[in-house]
Amino acid sequence: MKLVDNITIVQVLLGSLVLLFAIFPALQIRRDVSKDLQGKWLAVISLMVFFFICNILFAVMLLFEWPFPPVFLAGSIFLAGACFVHILMKITRTTFLHNLMQDRELKLYAEQLSESLEGLRKTNGELEEEIARRKLPEEALRRSEEKYSSLVESTADSIYLVDRDYRYLFINKNHLSRLGISEGGYQGKGYADFHTPEETKLFTGIADEVFRTGTSAWFEHKSRRDKEYFLLTLSPVIKIDGEISAITVVSKNITKLKKMETELRTMSFTDPLTGLHNRRGFLTLADHLLKAADRTRSKVYLLYADMDYLKHINDNFGHQEGDLALKETGRILKDTFRKSDIVARIGGDEFVVMPIGNKEESVPLLTKRLDDNIRNYNEKKIHKHTLSLSVGITYYDPAHPASLEELLSQGDKMMYEQKLTKKDT
Repeated sequence: MKLVDNITIVQVLLGSLVLLFAIFPALQIRRDVSKDLQGKWLAVISLMVFFFICNILFAVMLLFEWPFPPVFLAGSIFLAGACFVHILMKITRTTFLHNLMQDRELKLYAEQLSESLEGLRKTNGELEEEIARRKLPEEALRRSEEKYSSLVESTADSIYLVDRDYRYLFINKNHLSRLGISEGGYQGKGYADFHTPEETKLFTGIADEVFRTGTSAWFEHKSRRDKEYFLLTLSPVIKIDGEISAITVVSKNITKLKKMETELRTMSFTDPLTGLHNRRGFLTLADHLLKAADRTRSKVYLLYADMDYLKHINDNFGHQEGDLALKETGRILKDTFRKSDIVARIGGDEFVVMPIGNKEESVPLLTKRLDDNIRNYNEKKIHKHTLSLSVGITYYDPAHPASLEELLSQGDKMMYEQKLTKKDT
């Protein structure tokens, strides 16, 4: 065999090996391409297999020196080559058209996506504006809630919320401390769980009226727990539909106010010099006493007393000594009568006594006791002055009622008659 033949055999076998390794990628490409290209790739693979077989046959013929017509082989190769080129052009054109359609579809999709994105941007902008608009009132509401919470928790008042069954819905820290419970310890508890039956009855009665009328109510009470006075304000919680769902209760400690009120009342009813009731205090208490006498159909007597010689004491010993004489007269009157009796200084040197519950026959005994107390005081000669009282006694009879002013006028008249008898002697 010639050297050229050997070289040709090696070249043909190498070409066959290259074709064999090209067939496997071609099979992978055919599986991955679109359906309209799979048939064309199958033709390419068939030609590649055909070339591979031709190369093997050509190598066998050269190796065994078989005779073969060169013209037939050349024609076959040229025909196969032309088919191969034609199929490659088809594949290239189909691929180009496919890519062109994909580009158009991608471009159309991009345009649609751009329009969608623009719409989304517009919608997003509108949403941001809406959120911004809503955020302002929400922020204002949050600040309002924080301010309300701060006010409710920082106030010295007790604040709580009850529903229609008087169960607690909310209790602020100050009232939790008063009740002696921890935060959340009121869950499921009602007003009656922390108050006496009497307090519960008073509260629920007023709360029922608030639920019924829809108007606020106020009442004062003394807490048995705190031993202090409180002013309770009950206000309805009205929903949007007009239904009253709960009641807000604000309990304010008014103990100091009540104490001041008592002190002012005492001052307004008390004579500052003697400590007895003044004219206003006497008229208020005496009016109640006369009404009680009307109900019980019992008589009440009134002792009207006037100091003698007060002007003489002031002129000779000074007004300070005169004030002392008035104080001592008031003290003697209080010592003579009971604490429950009404003893008052109604004028400069005028005193009134209305004993409570004494019968008519005990009046001479009381007037004698008064005379004895004054005489004992004078005998001791503690001060420069000497005390003397002119007394007039009158009665209130429910069968023949008279006004308090009429009783005072009658007592003054009878006192004056006694004073005249002293001057005559």
